[in-house]
Amino acid sequence: MISIVGLFAIFMMAGPFLIMSNKFILSSVGFHFPLSLSLITLLFTWFACWAYVKISGNKWKHQQTLNYDFYVYNVLPIGALSACTIVLGMASYLYLTVSFIQMLKAFTPVMTMIGLVMFRLDSPSQNAMLCVLMISFGTAVAGYGELNFSIVGVLCMLSAQVAEAMKLVYTQVVLTKGKLGVFETVYYVTPASAACVFLCAFVMEFPKMTYEDVMLIYDNKFIFLNSCILAILTQTINTVVIQYSSALVLKLTATARNALLILFNAMVLGEIVSFGQIFGYIISIFGFGMYNYVKSNKL
Repeated sequence: MISIVGLFAIFMMAGPFLIMSNKFILSSVGFHFPLSLSLITLLFTWFACWAYVKISGNKWKHQQTLNYDFYVYNVLPIGALSACTIVLGMASYLYLTVSFIQMLKAFTPVMTMIGLVMFRLDSPSQNAMLCVLMISFGTAVAGYGELNFSIVGVLCMLSAQVAEAMKLVYTQVVLTKGKLGVFETVYYVTPASAACVFLCAFVMEFPKMTYEDVMLIYDNKFIFLNSCILAILTQTINTVVIQYSSALVLKLTATARNALLILFNAMVLGEIVSFGQIFGYIISIFGFGMYNYVKSNKL
C-alpha cells in the first residue's frame, strides 16, 4: 500500500515539474526549439538505460522474443505516435494557454478507453463509461468558457490527444502481450520515439538553429540536465503506472494532477481562468472521483 501511494505521489509531481522545466528552457533560457529539446531528453533517457545495462551487467529477459514483426507492429507505432503527440502538443502552445491545454487533456481518458476497448484490453462497466463521459462533458464546458479560444490550437491539441491515447494503448499491449519489463519497454521504445522526433526536428528546426542556439545548451547544461532527469522519471513512472494499473487509470490520474498545474499557472504565472473553465473542470474532477469509486467497488 505504501509503495503504491509513493508511486502515485511521484507520478503526480514528475509530470508537472517536467512541464515547468521545459517551459523555463523555452521561454526564459530562450531555446525556442521544443522538438530539439524533446529529442535531447529522449536520447538522454535511452543512454541512461543503455548505461544501466552495461554497468549492472544485466541482460534483458525478453531480448530474443523481440523479433522484427513485434518491433515493427508494436514498438515503432509507439515512436511515431509519440512524435505526433510532441509535435502537435507543442504547436498547441502557440495558440492556447497552458491552463486551457491542461483542461483539454481531460478528454484523453475517453479516447484511451475507446482504444482499450478496440484492442480488447479492457471492458469498462456502464457506470465507468458514464463517469468518463462526465469528464468529457466537463472538458467541453471548460472549452466553451475559454477566453482565448483558437480552433487551430484546439484541433492541434485534440489530435495530439488522439496520438497520446493510442500511444498509451500500444504501450499497454507491449507490457501485457509482450510481457516486457518497465526498463525494457523504455529501452526499446525510446530510440523509435527519438528517430521520429529527429525527422520532424531535422525538417522544422535544425535549419533555423544557429551556433548561439547550440551554445545555449552548453551554457545552461544543468538546467537541460534537470529536464532530462525529469523526463526519465516521468517516462519510467508512466510505464510503471500502466503496468500495475492501466493506460486509462494513468490518464484519469493525470486529469486530477493537471488541476494543480492549472492552479499554479493562474496564481503564480497570472494566466486568466474564467468561471466557465473552473466550472467545467470541477465537473471533470468530480467525474474522475466517481470513476475511482466505481472501479474500486466494481460497480
